[in-house]
Amino acid sequence: MYSEAEISLLVFQIMLFTLILGISIILLSRKNKRIRLLSANLLKEELEKKELEKVGVAITTQESERTEIARKLHDEVSALLSLVQLNLSIVHQEAQNGNVDIQSLEKSTKMLDLGIEQLRSITKGLVPHYLVKFGLAKALEKTIHQKMEQLTAKHTFYSELAIDTQIEEQTMIQFYYIAHELITNLLKHSRPSNVKTSLWSDEEILRLEIIHDGLALEQKDFEKFALDSDSLGIMNIKYRLNIIKGELIFTRIKSEGIINLSTNLFKNN
Repeated sequence: MYSEAEISLLVFQIMLFTLILGISIILLSRKNKRIRLLSANLLKEELEKKELEKVGVAITTQESERTEIARKLHDEVSALLSLVQLNLSIVHQEAQNGNVDIQSLEKSTKMLDLGIEQLRSITKGLVPHYLVKFGLAKALEKTIHQKMEQLTAKHTFYSELAIDTQIEEQTMIQFYYIAHELITNLLKHSRPSNVKTSLWSDEEILRLEIIHDGLALEQKDFEKFALDSDSLGIMNIKYRLNIIKGELIFTRIKSEGIINLSTNLFKNN
């Protein structure tokens, strides 16, 4: 038999052990929470670092493109314009003396024509002439046809976009380039044998749908790929989507992949 003092001591020890155990569990829980929080912060910093690196690559690429455009404008167009200016100065001097220098005028005209062609060539990569002249539907149809005819893929393009549909110019340009990049990536990575593309507007929303039978992504796949990828094409898509506040959704249904691109028809403020 235990004495009353021994029982009291045993109860006290059990209570003390329980208290210490409870405190230890609480402290361990708090420590684990701090570790998880620290891990989350480290992961967030790493992701932000990756994003900054991607932005840096994009900015560097854009600056390189601008430098190249500036160089071409200076070396090719500016040089021709200087010669035209010189010739026209000679014509002006001769005219003041009562003479008309036809040869210098003809040379100036030819150089101006050449300068215009060079300028068109330089700006062709910035805003497609066909897009501005014929609109989004025709430009996309032409682009898709040109890309598809190089492969064996069957393709159809349907447009229910009215000819008189008004689209804000920046929206049209960015939407075109996103669609262009999506088609390029689709042919390169998904290897479809059949592609159906549709363009239409729903109230004030511009929509593009691409249905294909190639390797298909789901939205979570694309988001993970977009987060981890250093592909300039993916970065351009994200950058342009942000400009027009567009939405890009990837869906996989059985043997089909569906890509939906949408944005407001007019300027997104």
